[in-house]
Amino acid sequence: MPRKRKLLAQLSALQSNSSFPHLDALENLNATPDGDSSPKSSKYFAKEKKNSSQLEADFFDQPCVSLAKSFLGQVLVRKLPDGRELWGRIVETEAYLGGEDEASHSKGGKQTQRNAAMFMKPGTLYVYQIYGIYFCVNVSSQGK
Repeated sequence: MPRKRKLLAQLSALQSNSSFPHLDALENLNATPDGDSSPKSSKYFAKEKKNSSQLEADFFDQPCVSLAKSFLGQVLVRKLPDGRELWGRIVETEAYLGGEDEASHSKGGKQTQRNAAMFMKPGTLYVYQIYGIYFCVNVSSQGK
């Protein structure tokens, strides 16, 4: 089984179990194909941001293009029920201009169950799977 599909299967198994007993499997999600799970670094994000505080709601209340630029390098943190934290740095962003943007999930202003978060207050996350493998995170910004 390809590595990405195997990791997705492990993640799906974790998500389907509400008690989270297999969280140790998450420890290996960053392992390279040869099994090396030692911490990795990047020359692009080697230095931590000076401001390590939580982003406030007004951070997201800006036009999508400036939000996409400001969001680069930020760190998302998920606190798990057992107290551990999962961290992920934003390394790529895109900006979609809402209803008039043909590539936007909210094109034409049509709201569906899948894209409802795009019509909510700025800072609302919208997570979805693409190609059956990857997870993408969208965040709503200022405007309609």
